Amino acid sequence: MEYIFLFSIILVFLRTLYSNIMLVLALIWLAVSKKRLYPKQTNKQKEFIVIIPVLREQKILRKTIDHFLSMNYDLNKMTVLLVSTEKEIKEATQNHLVEQTTIDLITELKKEINLRFNKEIIVHLHYPLADGKMAHQINYAFDYILCNLKTDPRNLFVAIYNADSRPDINTLFFVSSLAENDKLKVFQQSALYFDNFLPIRDSKGFLTRNYLIANATLHSRWTLAHEIPRLLRQSFFINHFKKGVFLSHCVGHGLFLRGDLLQQIKTMPTTTVTEDLFFGYILSVLGISINPIPVLESAEAPATFLTALKQKYVWFFGPLDHFSYEKYFKNNFPSFTRFGVLKWFTLQGIIPAIAWFFMGWLFLFILIYPLIIQNYRLFFISILLLLCYGPLSYISVLFIGKKTNNLNYIRYQDYLWLIIFCLPAIFIHSLPPIFTLGAKIKFLFTHQEPSKPKTER
Repeated sequence: MEYIFLFSIILVFLRTLYSNIMLVLALIWLAVSKKRLYPKQTNKQKEFIVIIPVLREQKILRKTIDHFLSMNYDLNKMTVLLVSTEKEIKEATQNHLVEQTTIDLITELKKEINLRFNKEIIVHLHYPLADGKMAHQINYAFDYILCNLKTDPRNLFVAIYNADSRPDINTLFFVSSLAENDKLKVFQQSALYFDNFLPIRDSKGFLTRNYLIANATLHSRWTLAHEIPRLLRQSFFINHFKKGVFLSHCVGHGLFLRGDLLQQIKTMPTTTVTEDLFFGYILSVLGISINPIPVLESAEAPATFLTALKQKYVWFFGPLDHFSYEKYFKNNFPSFTRFGVLKWFTLQGIIPAIAWFFMGWLFLFILIYPLIIQNYRLFFISILLLLCYGPLSYISVLFIGKKTNNLNYIRYQDYLWLIIFCLPAIFIHSLPPIFTLGAKIKFLFTHQEPSKPKTER
């Protein structure tokens, strides 16, 4: 058992060292890149179509559209394409709901906004099937765009965002500036999850609100310490050496695709629960760089404990499904398939799944084991290691979120409670993957596809 404990300590130490180094490097890159690109903010050359798939978004849709209309960009070069789904009508009928649907609200907003600007800024598409996923709504929008393309596809970028997305108002400027490099066809904006920090802090019970704030910080930390470094590695090797060496994922919000690439790929994959990591796998193996955008999106974190667990349950399908991605790629891109290359990219995707599944329990083990054997020197080492992995970096991320999002209402006591609650957040993080794995095992025997619960607002 002593050797297992020693091995666990080494793993956690290496994870801590790597995460904190990557966190610092990501922050340096963000600061330097923004400073380098700000002088180019006169660039208004590219056109943008922003796809927002919606399902029961009556509470926030108006605020979302207002945000995109306030983007620091020429509105004559931007269209917001809202994609509703028949699923909402079916659910409203089954539940005998008489309140306004998202479809009704879109009709109202479209008329109001297009009349105000005397231009068809808002376009409404309705996905006609009731059993589709969000990826089906996106693909429906792709079909519409490709059938109605009236501009040079190399000058057009199609962006995908969620209904709760709040991208930096300079995002389109940065993409347009970066896209001056004609080789770059895909851009990815990362997110910090503090947009609903104040409602969470002020409306929940003590335990729930502090856990949810720690959970939002955990996801924001992952963005800075893992997501952005992956994007930088993948894009650097492809852009400079034309070598697809590293795997990176795409995220279902903040993704930009150039029109000529969209003409080639035509659709997002729909055969798995989540489509974004799947799509990143395809692009990485094909050697297409996924380039990070040096301004961030302000996204909402789950607002209830149960929603937080459901989100982790869904997200874990992403890394867990890499064997499915490999099989799909073999069948659909046979001319690009090389056994060793596919196995290398699949391995890169599976390792984070293993880390996610075991890391919380590993932290719990190195904390409890010294107490069981009553070795308080080892317990002190464990506490010191967990402090470096948890509170130190979590406080830094919350402080970064405060500066980035102008969260002036964050108080000193919020940092104090984060120190205490970040460790339970780390432990709980490895709980939902157990249920995800159970759903995958059930699928192998029953062929009943796991369902994707919607994040309710």
